[in-house]
Amino acid sequence: MRLVVSLGGNALLRKGQAITAENQRENAAMAAMWLAPVFREHDVVIAHGSGPQLAMLALQSFSYRVAEPTRLDLLCAQAGGETGYLLARELWNKLGSDRHVVAHMAQVLVNADDEAFGKPAKPIGPFYERTYAHQLRQLRGWQFADFDGEYRRVVPVPRLLETIEIGAAKSMLGSGTAVVMCGPVPVAAGSGGELHGMEALPDKDEFASLLARELDADGLLFLTDVLSVATDYGKPEQRQIRQATPASLGTLAFDPSSMGPKVKAACDFVEASHRWAAIGSISNVEHVLSGEAGTRVVPTMAGAIDFWPR
Repeated sequence: MRLVVSLGGNALLRKGQAITAENQRENAAMAAMWLAPVFREHDVVIAHGSGPQLAMLALQSFSYRVAEPTRLDLLCAQAGGETGYLLARELWNKLGSDRHVVAHMAQVLVNADDEAFGKPAKPIGPFYERTYAHQLRQLRGWQFADFDGEYRRVVPVPRLLETIEIGAAKSMLGSGTAVVMCGPVPVAAGSGGELHGMEALPDKDEFASLLARELDADGLLFLTDVLSVATDYGKPEQRQIRQATPASLGTLAFDPSSMGPKVKAACDFVEASHRWAAIGSISNVEHVLSGEAGTRVVPTMAGAIDFWPR
């Protein structure tokens, strides 16, 4: 099968862990150990989250007042390159000569006129006191949101149109090479077709869904640190979803900062392709792939939602 596997940030850096080189290496090595059997049997493209790495780079860049802060497209490239390098290296170490692995930077096209640029909402970087935030707004054109009297930069999350390097990814898959798509880096096309970086943050789950559609993937896996999608998450009445359709999931509410984007991206792929997507734990990836664990999103099924036994 041809698969797109999306690794969540928490699958690569556990909640509360320091962003050290050794912690990242250990987690990448563990991820590679779990993923290696899937890579041996299937054609795989990996998309990944780099939230912790991006947050640290933004904090460092935006806090350094002497030099001009780094643009968001460059921060996306730096964070994606760091994560992609670690994943590709550790997969190479686990797979040996069984499968070549390439880390490839992914530029993703957005519309410079996307309405998201007029409504930035994604917080990033350090907190500022009010006067300095106002100075930065005037100096750099940044937008800020008020968090209990402290101000933090907010940036746009535009809709993703296409992956610039999709042809290269298809060629590498066709030659038997597994691909780690690093980033993605937001770009827009000029009047002459030239590309230029954009001050935006692409949604990693939307990017994985886009990749899966562009590659005509047989399935899309979202791997994170939870067993499956759940209703009433964290409450006594919580129930783990085994299988559902996009229509039935659309009647439920999920955390917009964590599970919500994954569910939406999975549903978008299933609705567009009439194939399947799955959400589950990276440590259980083989069972998630076979449908013996996690949550599977399918085009049609008998009944509304199938739950795992309590």
